[in-house]
Amino acid sequence: AASMDIHKPKPWHGLREFLKEYLIIVIGVLTALGAEAVVERLHEGQLSREARAAIRTELNLDLASALGRQRSERCVTDRMAEIEHALHKADRGQPFPLFSYFGLPSEPTVYSERWQAATAAGRTSLLPMDEQRDYARVYHQLAYLDANELLEQQAWARIGAIQDVAHPSAETLARLREALGEARRADFVVRGNIRAARGFAARIGI
Repeated sequence: AASMDIHKPKPWHGLREFLKEYLIIVIGVLTALGAEAVVERLHEGQLSREARAAIRTELNLDLASALGRQRSERCVTDRMAEIEHALHKADRGQPFPLFSYFGLPSEPTVYSERWQAATAAGRTSLLPMDEQRDYARVYHQLAYLDANELLEQQAWARIGAIQDVAHPSAETLARLREALGEARRADFVVRGNIRAARGFAARIGI
């Protein structure tokens, strides 16, 4: 039968040799850990850059859509003034004008899917705290804008009930006055949301 030679580890000859071997092991371990940390930082850096680019693109789309609503503010103001003037005429017993068409204010489209996805995946946490806060402020205002737009659209839908009505009843006029008040409040808040969102976005170059 073949014999197997078992080599015993060679004993260290002195403290210097022990320290040399120990130093080699420590340097090897530290080098491996350092390399791993560098790779991890590079990976996290790539993820944070991707998250930043996706978020900024999404916010640019949202703000471009909101700008369209902002540009129609004069039309909304003029239309509300026209309706209020008609109500004043009715209060004085004068003929109520016939409104043949009621449009709706421009409704910006608000997206937040990329922000939510990046947050759920933990990628926004890789961004500096100040940057996270700045993005959150814009999205916060856009969320309010989205909610208040719905209230505004509902108010104008109620206003539209007067369309093609030549002789509205007192009850109809009362409902119209109430809907107009709701439309005014929603318009005021929507404008404020848009200005705030654009202001916060401008601070971070969006």
